[in-house]
Amino acid sequence: MAASFDYGFTLPNGTKIMHGDGVMVKDAYPPELNIPGQLHVFSPGHKTDPATPAFCGPHGIFAFDVNLRMPRHVHMAPKASGYGNRYIVEKILVLNGVALAELSGDTYVIPPNTMVVIGAGVPHTWTACPPGLDLQALGVSKDEKIVSEGKFTAVYEYEEPTAFFPTAQTNVLKEESEYVKCNDLQGIKIPAFTLEQLRRDALFVWGRGARRLGD
Repeated sequence: MAASFDYGFTLPNGTKIMHGDGVMVKDAYPPELNIPGQLHVFSPGHKTDPATPAFCGPHGIFAFDVNLRMPRHVHMAPKASGYGNRYIVEKILVLNGVALAELSGDTYVIPPNTMVVIGAGVPHTWTACPPGLDLQALGVSKDEKIVSEGKFTAVYEYEEPTAFFPTAQTNVLKEESEYVKCNDLQGIKIPAFTLEQLRRDALFVWGRGARRLGD
């Protein structure tokens, strides 16, 4: 059942995004039990789909507002061989609120109830969308009224235990040797965008795609 469902969409950099009709929605209980409740399934899991990473790293909640602007970074963990590091996947569930994510240099507006599985080696950074961005008025969220409030809650999980590797690079990194550390953390923070900048330049995630306004 889970294996036959087509989950989300994949960006050219390898990041996978699940939202809307890219998420499996099913009843939590058999109809004959007459117990309400629905499950929103973002992934079938590694055992059903080996392409889905098995997540074994830290898992928690991170509350964002517009003052929390992350420096751009990647994540690495030791290779199984014990020699060197490999880039690993990070999973972010935007639980509520509207998020901004920079992925390989492009800025995405992420609506609530969206799972973002950041591809290995993809430089990324996050902040909250400034208040007042009306996704319905922009023709993004259709019949659903969503207006950013300047905050969101992220549920995060790492593929492996890892650390923070800051970088000014925006290209996808394949080998550890390609990584260049940046010590200017202030200089690589995600910008404090205005609403006009987002309307003009950002990619808006909805359903099975991401598009710029007017595309």
